[in-house]
Amino acid sequence: MDAQYAAEAPGLSRRVRELSRWVGQVGALRVTLLLTAFTSFASLVTTWGFLYLSGHPSMGNAWWISMLVPVPMTLVCGGITFYMLVALETARARVHEMAMQDPLTGLCNRRRFVIAARRELDLAARHHQPLAVLLLDVDHFKLINDVHGHQVGDRVLMEVSRRCELALRATDVLARWGGEEFIVLLPNTPVEQAQLLAERMRQAISATAQVQVRERSVRVTVSVGAAGSKSDEARSLDELVSLADAELYKAKTGGRDRVSISGVVAAALAGALPETTERSGLS
Repeated sequence: MDAQYAAEAPGLSRRVRELSRWVGQVGALRVTLLLTAFTSFASLVTTWGFLYLSGHPSMGNAWWISMLVPVPMTLVCGGITFYMLVALETARARVHEMAMQDPLTGLCNRRRFVIAARRELDLAARHHQPLAVLLLDVDHFKLINDVHGHQVGDRVLMEVSRRCELALRATDVLARWGGEEFIVLLPNTPVEQAQLLAERMRQAISATAQVQVRERSVRVTVSVGAAGSKSDEARSLDELVSLADAELYKAKTGGRDRVSISGVVAAALAGALPETTERSGLS
């Protein structure tokens, strides 16, 4: 992602970033001392050359005069410049990370997910590997916000993202797709295994109540739609997301709190959960 980010910038700006990144790796103090040593040597050589061409082969006291200006100037100006370069690179990296991260859940945002997904799709096509995409939506999320407020809704989203992360593998890519919707990329995963992972996520979220509101548990469930590409076929990210979205719609209209996968018999329901706010809260 950093390479792609750098490639998008103009040449001069990219060179400045490369320099600031190098200074950050080596250290501003070391680079300043290296530059001071180089400047001092260049000043000595220049002074000696000027005196030699003027008919004075011996430098005498001219050697320390040649150091009078370049050494302190390089130490001060170079040190300040390199320190600012390191600070600039640190700030740029932080801004870049914030641009790629969802501020509420800390997950990847849509932009970062698309970059990672396209890279994985290229790898899957090159090595003939299967791949799957899951779309997950929190059931009745608008009702949660309306009844309990947006602060509780935010807590629900954070808890859903946390449980999804625990249920997934280290190689899977989880991101907030928008609103109450999340997306998961499952590299090197056939659609049958994707169904098992989707069901594990659904159960991890809907197994128990997650959020306590006014001494009352708010029960949260999710619906999951998924689609995948086999090892002998290549599908674009837009196509996979569109298929997964269609399956998510089926899961929603089929009763919610369930998994629906393109080309696969839908997973068994977790139970006939009511769509009202009775019993254990919101379903």
